[in-house]
Amino acid sequence: MKKGMLALLTLGALALSLNAYDENDRRQDMQTMEAAMGQIQKGILYNNKSLVVQGVDNLKTTAKNVQISPKGEMDYTPAFAKSQTKSIMVYADKVKADIEAGKKHSAADNYTKVLDQCISCHNKIRKWNQ
Repeated sequence: MKKGMLALLTLGALALSLNAYDENDRRQDMQTMEAAMGQIQKGILYNNKSLVVQGVDNLKTTAKNVQISPKGEMDYTPAFAKSQTKSIMVYADKVKADIEAGKKHSAADNYTKVLDQCISCHNKIRKWNQ
């Protein structure tokens, strides 16, 4: 019985570690978000509403998946990262609403605000010089 329980616990721990969100997952998500930002920008420049909407949707879907590293692994608080993610979502929604309303300049302004949130987080997390 004890061996069975130990085997089950070991198998469970192994399964969790195989599905754990790691640095490679984070890097892939960041690259996906960067591609989504490029898609939004291209959509605004080419006046392609569907490209902007698709980019916003891709950005938001990926941003929801990003997991925050424990504080000991990074020089920032998880609350800071969560706040940045929330701001990205809010401004991304504004980009989408603006482009759907035909307000290209407002969409571009809100796109810049999304980009500002990305840069702010990267300044802190990656310790970029300001």
